[in-house]
Amino acid sequence: MNPARAMPNPPEAPATPEPPPAAPPPSAKPGLGARIWKWTKRLLILGAVGLVLAVAVGVGAYQYFSRDLPSVEALRTYQPPQVTKVTCADGSICAEFYLERRTLVRIEELPKHVRDSFLAAEDADFYNHEGLDFFGITRAAIKNLIPGSRKSGASTITQQVVKNLLLTPERSLGRKIREWILTPRVEEALTKDQILNLYINQIYYGQRRYGLEEAALYYFGKHAKDLSIGEAAVLAGTPQSPHRINPETNIVRAKNRQRYVLTQLMQHGFLPKEQVEPELEKPIVLAPRPPPPVGGYYAEEIRRTLIERYGEKMVLEGGLRVEIAMVPKLQAAAEDAVRNGLEAVDRRQGYRGPLSTVDGGQFDRIKGLIAHRIDEAGRRQKDAEYVADLAPLATAGLEPAAKADPKPEAKAGTVPVTAIEQEGAEEQRPELNPEGEAPPSAEESLVGSVPLRPLKEGLRLTGFVTAVDEKKGIAKVDLVGRTAEVSFSTVKWARQKGKGSPSNIADVFQVGELVRVRITKALPAPASVEATLDQIPLVQGGLVVINPANRNVVAMVGGYDFERSSFNRATQAKRQPGSSFKPFIYAAAMGSGRFTPLSTVNDAPEAIRDPYTGKQWKPKNFDGRFDGPMTLRQALTKSKNTVSVRLIEAITPATAIDYARRAGIHSALPENLTLALGTGEVTMLEAVNAYSTLQANGRYGEPLLVLRVRDASGKVLEEHAPAFEETLPPAVAYLTTTLMRSVVEEGTATAVRELNRPAAGKTGTTNESKDTWFSGYTMDWVASAWVGFDDNSPLGSSETGGRAALPMWLDFMRVAHQGLPAREFEVPPGIVQVRIDPETGLLAGNSRPGRLEPFLEGTAPTAEAPPMGQVDTSTFFLEDGKGR
Repeated sequence: MNPARAMPNPPEAPATPEPPPAAPPPSAKPGLGARIWKWTKRLLILGAVGLVLAVAVGVGAYQYFSRDLPSVEALRTYQPPQVTKVTCADGSICAEFYLERRTLVRIEELPKHVRDSFLAAEDADFYNHEGLDFFGITRAAIKNLIPGSRKSGASTITQQVVKNLLLTPERSLGRKIREWILTPRVEEALTKDQILNLYINQIYYGQRRYGLEEAALYYFGKHAKDLSIGEAAVLAGTPQSPHRINPETNIVRAKNRQRYVLTQLMQHGFLPKEQVEPELEKPIVLAPRPPPPVGGYYAEEIRRTLIERYGEKMVLEGGLRVEIAMVPKLQAAAEDAVRNGLEAVDRRQGYRGPLSTVDGGQFDRIKGLIAHRIDEAGRRQKDAEYVADLAPLATAGLEPAAKADPKPEAKAGTVPVTAIEQEGAEEQRPELNPEGEAPPSAEESLVGSVPLRPLKEGLRLTGFVTAVDEKKGIAKVDLVGRTAEVSFSTVKWARQKGKGSPSNIADVFQVGELVRVRITKALPAPASVEATLDQIPLVQGGLVVINPANRNVVAMVGGYDFERSSFNRATQAKRQPGSSFKPFIYAAAMGSGRFTPLSTVNDAPEAIRDPYTGKQWKPKNFDGRFDGPMTLRQALTKSKNTVSVRLIEAITPATAIDYARRAGIHSALPENLTLALGTGEVTMLEAVNAYSTLQANGRYGEPLLVLRVRDASGKVLEEHAPAFEETLPPAVAYLTTTLMRSVVEEGTATAVRELNRPAAGKTGTTNESKDTWFSGYTMDWVASAWVGFDDNSPLGSSETGGRAALPMWLDFMRVAHQGLPAREFEVPPGIVQVRIDPETGLLAGNSRPGRLEPFLEGTAPTAEAPPMGQVDTSTFFLEDGKGR
C-alpha cells in the first residue's frame, strides 16, 4: 500500500460551485463522398463474399453434375438408328422395320437454302457462337420468372443435339446444367457441320418420321436435296412442336410457322428478299397420298425371320437392305380375294349389330371439335375432302344413346386402335409438348385419335346414325363433313342373331348407333354419299401363292386384317387339311405300283378297327352316300372318304406320310387310318409348297421369301436361289395332277373351269366344317386357300371348301392369269397315254369310243373292251387294286 495515499486529507474550505462543463461541439457530418465510399466498401465486401460463394457453388455444382457424364467422343462415330428397307420383286419399297423411321442424309448433299432454313428456325448465330447463347439464356430466364408468361427456352442447335443424343428429355435444372457442361465439349469435339448433320438426321418431324430425308419423302414426295425454299422452311419449322404443327395434322399452324422461318431467312441475310417473299403466300402443297401398303402379314413374316437370324437391334436400327419374293400386284390381288371371300362368309353368318351407341348431345359436341380438325388438316394432292372414321368413339366409354338398345354382343371382335396406329389420326405425344404447354384433356385426346380419311369410293369407316326413314327405306349416317345414306335394299342380309331377316330399315339401324359403312358412291357435295352397311368378319382365312418355276412365295395373306390381328395363319396356324390331303395318299398308292388311275375300289360302308389306334370307326362320306365300286379317278373327283381309307389301309399310313414329307409337309402327322381324312395339322405354307412339288412333277424346293440381305454398307449377308431336288417320281406326280384335273373338270371344284386353262386342285372340308380348304395350281401359279374360325368353331354345315375357300383362290387366279397364255402341264418320261373305254377301263379298240388316259409305263390295261352290247363282268381291277 502506498503510505502517502493512506494519510488523511486535510479539511478543505468551502468553495463556490463550479459551472457545469460545456457540451462538446457536435461532430462534423461525413460528406457525400465518405458515405459513398462506406457503402462501396460494404458492397465490395459483400460482392467478394458472394463471388467466392458463387465460385464455390459453381465449382461444386460443376464437380457434382460432371460425374458420370457421357463422353462426347462417341458422337464422332455416332450412327442414328436407321430404317431397314424391304424391296419387293418389282423394285418398290414394300416394308420398313424401325424403332425410329430414319434414313441418313449427308449435310454436304443438301443445298444451302435447306441448311439455312434450320439455322433461321432454331439458331441463326449457330456458326458464330461456341455452343451457348448466354444472352438468350438470360432473356428466357427473365421471361420465365414473369407470372403468367409462356415458358420459353433458348437452346442452341448444339444444346439440342446434346439433349437428344447424350442426355434425356427430362425437364429439370439438373439436366439443364449437364447440358450446359456438355455443350462446349461437343463444340470442341466436332465441327459445326458435323453438329448440324447430327441435328437434322436425329430430330422428329411428326407422323412417325425421324430425320430430314424421311420427312421430305413423306410430306413432299421428294428427297431432302430436292426441297424448295418453301418446303425446306416448312420442315425446318416443324420440330418446334412436331405433333401440333406438321402440315398434315394442321396446315394453318404449319403455314404460320413457315412464314416465321421465311422471315428469319430474310432478316438474318440467309436469302435475298426477292427469293423469299413469293413463298410467304404460296399454299403448302403436300405430295399425293402414297398407295396403301400391302403385305402386312408377309412383311411381319420377313421381320420375324430377320430377327431370328440377325437380332432385333440389327433389324430395327441397322439399316439393312432386304430383297424379298413378294410381287405387290399379286399380293394386293390376294388380299382383295381373302377380304371379299371372308366378307361373303361373314354375311352368311349374319349381322352382329352396331359397334356402340352414343348420346346425341355428346356426339354433337365431339363432332364440332372433329370438324375443326378437318378444317385445319393439310390436304394431300388428289384428296378431295376429308371425312372422319369414328371407330375410336366406340371404345371410348361414351354415354350410350338414351333410347338405343346397347346390344352388348355388338362389340365382339372389335379391337381398340390407338391414334399412333391409325393413319390420319392426330398424334398424341405429351413428351413432345413445348415447356409449359398443358397436356391434352381426355376429350381432346379422343378427338385427336379420330382418323381423318380422304373421301373415295370403297372407303370403309364408322359413322353415327342420325335418322332412320322407314317410308323411304333409308338410314342417314353422319361422317362429320358429309352424310351417307344407306338404303334398305343393300342391307337385307343383315339378319341379327335370334331374329329373322330384316323387313325394313328400322330392323337394322337405330338413331344414336355407331355403325361401320362402306362408301359405294362418293357424290359431290351437297348431295349425300351412297353407302352400305359394313362389318368386320370374325371368321378368318388366308391365301399363299407360289411361283412353281422358282419357288418364290409371291403372295401371302394370313388373315382378314393385319392391323387388327397380326397372327399369321399362313405360317403360324396349323389346321387340318381334310380332303385336300388326299392327293398325297393317292400319289403314294399309285407310286406303290399296285394302283392306277383306273383301279377300282369299293365305296361302301364298313366298320374298321384301326390297327394303329385300336379304335373301331365307320368312315362316312361328306354327302352321306355310298356309290359302290369306282375308279381312283372317280373317287378323288367325288372326294370319297371310304376309298381313301381303303387306300391307306393298303399302303400303310407310314407310306402316305413318307410321300407327304417328300412333297414338303414337315409337320407331325398321325400314323393311323384317320390320316386318310386329313386329320393331321399343317400350315398353309406347307400345303402350297407340297402342291408345288406335285405341280413340278416331283421336284421339291424350299419356299423362298427372303432372296437377299445386305447391310447398311452394301455387303451381302445372305442370298438365296431356287435349289430343286427330285423327291417324288415325276410320273407319279403327273398322274396325281391328272386326277386333280378331274376334280376341277367334273367334281367338287368345277368353278375353276372359268379360268379356261388346264388346272388341278382339291377341296377340303373337315368335320363340322371347322376347316375349309382349296389347294390347286396351273402351269403358272400354285395357291392354297383356307377359311375357318381361330377358336375352331364350326362354320356351319353349308360351308365347304368349294363354297368358302375356293372363291378366294379363284378370285386371285383371275387376276394372276391376266395376259398369260394357257399352258398344258408337262408330261414327264415314264408316262404312256392309252385310249381306254371309260365304262370298262379296258382298251377302247376300234369298236368303242374312247378317251386318252395316262398310265405309268407297264401299268396300262392290255385287254380290249368287248364290242358294244357285249357284257364282260370280269374282275378287272378288284377292290385290292392288284389287277391290271
